[in-house]
Amino acid sequence: MTALDKHTDDAVLWNAFRGGDEHAYTELARRYYRTLFQYGQRFTPNMQLIEDVIQDLLVHLWLHHATINETPSVKFYLIKAFRHRMLKTIKPLSDETGLTDECDHLLAEFSCEESWIGRENDLALKKQVQTAIHQLPARQQEVIYLRFFQNMMPEEIGALLAINAQSVSNIIQRALANLRGLWPPSMSVIIYSFCQIFYQV
Repeated sequence: MTALDKHTDDAVLWNAFRGGDEHAYTELARRYYRTLFQYGQRFTPNMQLIEDVIQDLLVHLWLHHATINETPSVKFYLIKAFRHRMLKTIKPLSDETGLTDECDHLLAEFSCEESWIGRENDLALKKQVQTAIHQLPARQQEVIYLRFFQNMMPEEIGALLAINAQSVSNIIQRALANLRGLWPPSMSVIIYSFCQIFYQV
C-alpha cells in the first residue's frame, strides 16, 4: 500500500480514511484543522467553541467513516459539514440567526502563500487589506474569504451558502466595487489581481 503523508492527494487520503485508515484520518485532520479554525472565526470569537465544534466533527467523521460517501472535493465537504455544525451550535447561544459582523480574527494572519498581497514582510500593506475587507458587509466578507483564501469556485460557494452560482458572482462583483472605493489608488494592483482571478471563473 502507498505510504500516506503530507504530500498524498486529498482523494487518496479520503478513500483510505473511509476504509478505516487511521493515518489517513490523522493527516486529513492535520491538513484542514487550521482552515476550519480560521473559518470558524468568521462566526464567533470564542476560540474554545470553535475547537469544540471541530473536535465534534472529527469524532463524528471517524465514527461514521464506513458510511461516508466519496467527494470530488474534500475541502468543500469538510467546510460544509463544519459550517452546518457551527451554525447549529451558535444559534441557541445568540438571538442573531445571521452571520456576525465581527471579523476580528478572520484575516488576522496573511501567509506568504497569499501572493496577491505582496511581500511577506509588507505589514503596512497587509493591514490596509485587512482593514478594507473588514468594512465589507458580512456576507461579502465570507464570500471573499471562501473565493480568494480557500480558492473555492462560485458553484461550491453557492452550494455551501444555499444560493446559486450567479448570486455568488454578483456578491463578488459588489465586494470588488466596494473595495475599489475603500482602497487608495496605490493599491490598485491588488484590485487588479482580484479581478483577474474573478473573471477567469
